[in-house]
Parts: sequence; C-alpha cells; structure tokens
Amino acid sequence: MKQNRQLKQSNLNKKLLQRLFISASIQRWNDKATPLEFVELDKQAHKIILAYIFAKYEENEGIKINYTTLIEQFLFEFFERVVLTDIKPPIFHKLKKVHGGKLAEFVESQLKDDLGNFAFFDSMRDYLANKNEKIETKILHAAHFYASKWEFDIIYHFNPKLYDVENIRHIIDSQNENFYDLIGMKNLILHQDIREVVGMFAELRFQKRWSQTPRIPQTSVLGHTLMVAICGYLLSLDLQLCERTQINHFFAGLFHDLPEILTRDIISPIKKSVEGLDELLKIIEQEEMQSKILNKLPQFIQKDIIYWTENEFHNKYKIDNKVIYNIDSTTLLTNFNHNRFDTICGELLKFCDKLTAFLEARISILHGVSSSDLVNGSEAIYEELLHKEILGVKLGVVVREFMEK
Repeated sequence: MKQNRQLKQSNLNKKLLQRLFISASIQRWNDKATPLEFVELDKQAHKIILAYIFAKYEENEGIKINYTTLIEQFLFEFFERVVLTDIKPPIFHKLKKVHGGKLAEFVESQLKDDLGNFAFFDSMRDYLANKNEKIETKILHAAHFYASKWEFDIIYHFNPKLYDVENIRHIIDSQNENFYDLIGMKNLILHQDIREVVGMFAELRFQKRWSQTPRIPQTSVLGHTLMVAICGYLLSLDLQLCERTQINHFFAGLFHDLPEILTRDIISPIKKSVEGLDELLKIIEQEEMQSKILNKLPQFIQKDIIYWTENEFHNKYKIDNKVIYNIDSTTLLTNFNHNRFDTICGELLKFCDKLTAFLEARISILHGVSSSDLVNGSEAIYEELLHKEILGVKLGVVVREFMEK
C-alpha cells in the first residue's frame, strides 16, 4: 500500500489540479461550425454519468459490476485525453491500434509526478496499452460514443450541409449501434423518458459557474460536478476509506448539483440574504427533482440518486436501510468506515465543492483574467479551507500553492 494512517497531507497537488482544469479549455469539434462551445471536461462528465446509468441497468439484470474498476478506468481514459489533447480522435484511435504501448508509456511518464503516489497509478499503463473484455470497459466505450453523439446531433442540426458531416454522422451512429446489446443503451434508444433525463444531465454544461464575471476557463456546472467527484474520490483514497465510501464520494460529487438543472445556480449571497429562501429552494428542488427527473428513472437508479443528492453535504450512513445523520466526521469515518454502512462524509464533499470553486476563481486569476468577485471569493474560500483536516490529514494545504506568487 502506498498510503497509511500516518499520512498527514493529501496527495492532491497543484500540478494535478491544474492539469485537470486544462480539460475545460480543450475545445471539441473545433474544426466544425458549432452553435455553442463544447469542451472536454463537460463531455467527460456526461460520459461518466451515462456509464453509471448503463452499469446500473446491467447490474439490475444480474451482471456483476465493479464500480471501482468503472471509476478508475474512466479516470485513466480522462487523464490520457488531457495528456494527448492535440491529437484528433480519428487519428488517436488509429495510433492506439499501432502504438498503444508507446502512447501509454508516454502518458504514464507525463503523469507520474501528479498521480504517482496513488495506488491505482501502477495499473494505468497496462489498461491504456492493452485491450480487455471487461464489462466496465464496454460500458465506458458505449458512454463515450453516446456522449459524442449527443454533441454531434446539435452540430448536425445547426448545419447539416457542413463538409463531411454526413460521413461523421454515419460513423457515430455505427459506433453506437455496436453497443445495442447493453440493456441501458437499448433503454436509452427505446424510451423517451430516459433520453430526456440524460439530455437534462448534459444540459448542465450550458449553465456557467460565476456567470456574472469573466473567467478563463469559463467552467460549467457539469464540469464543476466532475471536478468535485474526482477530488472526493482521490481524497477518499488518501483517507483510506472503505470501497463503498470511495464510490459514494465519487458519485455523490458527480450528482450533487443535479437540482440546479431545475433551479439554476443561485449564488450563496442571494440564498443567505433573503431569510427562509434557502429552505424554500430545497423544498422546490425536491418537488421538481421528483416530478421531472426521478419519476422518469427506474427505481434502482432513483434510490441511489436520492441518497446522493438529499442533504448532500451532511455526514450520513445507513443501518437497516435507515439513513442516520448528525454525526461528526471523525466518528463517522472511524466507526462506520465499512461497506455495509454505505457511508458518505458530507463534510468531505463540501470541502471538495469549495475547493473546486476556489480553483475556478484562482486559476482564472493566474491566467490574468480577474475581478473583485474572483479575488474576494477566492480569498474568502482560502481562509475557510487552509486549515481543514479530516482524520488528521491536512486537506487544505493544497490551496496555499495557488496563492503563492
């Protein structure tokens, strides 16, 4: 094991976090006329949401799904995409067939300083270099192609006369047809309700964070949720949390802003300035979530999303399917750090949410695009996070690196 209980500082580091944010600047379909900006971070977030849905459908049919494998293989592919950003997808896939091993070795060398202290890093090169027949890999590929199709359908309807657009459409449709044997893909194609919900998830890319101030990169709510998910997962590894809690922290981070599809991203000062507004918004969000999202999903997906999104920043665990709240993080992660308790440390997820907001502001400032909102916001969050510890691990130290000149 590369980590132990004596760890005093998280393995999250400035270089890794900056590299992840590069994906918010990677333009997709940049050789086509597009009605809006598509970026890699948003596509990756949409992809893993789809992968989760496909995995749950397979699991409901009795297929064994390893969600740790699903998450880590997703991360490997995401990290690879960030490193090999300048290679167009068709060329990339051709190169992988011939030089997969060399490309994987290059990706590993580029990420060693960023990720080398995480135990999963040792298996990344093997996954990227070699084909495998795992169901998790197949699900990720299906999610990848469907997320690409969702984007391309918008481009196609914007201008169906673009050069080569019919050929691209044929290729993408053919790629998706290869996965029609997956139960989730079949349901997505056949049922309007599922397509609508998947589309609503994807539409979180249209809602921009810090929307009233210029930023570079201008991240979306969808991209924000993926950053929270990744930070939650990596910090869970640092804290040596049980596998179920690691998985919960990834997906709870990924879905925590789901209600904002329905209410938009209402900034904290407004919520805090109007007495009772925050509580009323919570009630409205739950009502809208139930009628417009949850009712369109099968019960086995509803159950997860309700647990992940209700009181998303509260510490909680389950006993006999009853959710228990009001427990401090030390007790929670010491006494209930076992798969059977289905534990979620809302305090950790809140830290990740704040950390991502800090990065959104601070990285823009480092790029030379600033405002009083970004400066004041990042400084306030910095003071809040700097001394944050959980189980003796100094989580907040990473923010100091972004404030140093």
